[in-house]
Amino acid sequence: MQSTDKVFKELFNQTDSILIIDVHGKVLFYQDYNDQINMMRDEEAIGRSIFDLYPFFKREDFTVFKAMDKKQPILNEIQLFEVNGIPKKSLNSAYPLINETGVIGCMVLSVEIGENAQRKRHSRITSKYDFEDIITNNSTFLESFDTLRMIAKSSSNVLIYGETGTGKELIAHTIHANSPRRGKPFLIQNCAAIPDNLMESILFGSSKGSFTGAIDKSGLFEVANGGTLYLDEVNSLSLDLQGKLLRAIENNSIRRIGENEERDINVRILASTNENLAMMVKEGKFRKDLFYRLNVTNYSIPSLRERRDDIPLLCEHYISQFNHRLSHNVDGLDDEVAAYFQAYPWDGNVRELKNVIEYACTIKLDGKITIHDLPSYMFNQRTMESIVSQEQVFSSTQLAVEAFIKPGTSLESQLEILEKEIMKTALLRNRYNITKTALELKLSRQTLYNKLKKYGLI
Repeated sequence: MQSTDKVFKELFNQTDSILIIDVHGKVLFYQDYNDQINMMRDEEAIGRSIFDLYPFFKREDFTVFKAMDKKQPILNEIQLFEVNGIPKKSLNSAYPLINETGVIGCMVLSVEIGENAQRKRHSRITSKYDFEDIITNNSTFLESFDTLRMIAKSSSNVLIYGETGTGKELIAHTIHANSPRRGKPFLIQNCAAIPDNLMESILFGSSKGSFTGAIDKSGLFEVANGGTLYLDEVNSLSLDLQGKLLRAIENNSIRRIGENEERDINVRILASTNENLAMMVKEGKFRKDLFYRLNVTNYSIPSLRERRDDIPLLCEHYISQFNHRLSHNVDGLDDEVAAYFQAYPWDGNVRELKNVIEYACTIKLDGKITIHDLPSYMFNQRTMESIVSQEQVFSSTQLAVEAFIKPGTSLESQLEILEKEIMKTALLRNRYNITKTALELKLSRQTLYNKLKKYGLI
């Protein structure tokens, strides 16, 4: 029988090290497979606090705590640290460990970035998602996949537009997975809230002596050579760093901090933004020349509000996922929740929906999810006002007549339009409680439910 160590080695052969901690940061397991990161002897780490091992880190600096706080994996995040005073750099993928009580710990897999790291491991840092991982039945979204496939096959840089939580990283993975570079490295860097000097070092690398504690280290452009580099929230970069990024793209070369040597690179750039870059260019907040370099091709991801027909499918998918993870037996949404979800603004898009379903599935063992199983913030005054604001656009009978009833429309069709608007207004008035709405309209619950389904209101 194979030893546990050999089993782990075969299972995680893409990593240099594995670290598992509990929610408090206590090290439960540590293994360095390739003598690259070499934090300490494995047995010395077990039982100690991660804060003791890395005293210069704050809680928010650790990939593991970010993953536990978000309750979702964080893939290929760069981590800077020191071992015996020597600066190190690694790409970390952290996976929160969750059971029926919630998050109980986290596992992080690390791949060292550096001159001595084996090149063959770099090529394994590749995409983890593809088209089959995009959950949708929305016809418009599905039709856009033909365009996305053509974009993926090209070598052009791509600018991905989408609100927070729409799945920009998922699209970036999918582009790389279907590109000619799919066997090459795929690296991810979030550009938000990182100081310029650190971001410059992360992207372009550094040479020994270029700043205090600096050593010869390759940046993401070098590590991703031949592959794809995904820059999330590229709109967050300063104008100065935008200029340096532009130079790298135009010249297909980079200079490490503190060096004069030009290093050739061949990297495809995928960049994403949750802001209108064209507007930022007009306002002088984003360089026009860089905008055109990144926006060779572009792809827009619809918000969840634009694909509300996907809400039932997404709910079913996430309920099944969390039932399996938590060993619960939640059986879908009740009528009130289904109706409320269709009206809710979903400012956080699919990510927010997933978090709401996770919350409900965590506190509920079985049965259907009810209004009482949803997070309280979904019913605060601001949210309800937002729903009212959306509904007011369509809830007026006069607006319905003017906007939807055209000359020549049959009486039956006109009555159906008015009936739909009356039901939407009644649902809003009763905060999407189907029982109260049915009583107000003097209909049975089943009759009201059938009509809501007919008009696509649930």
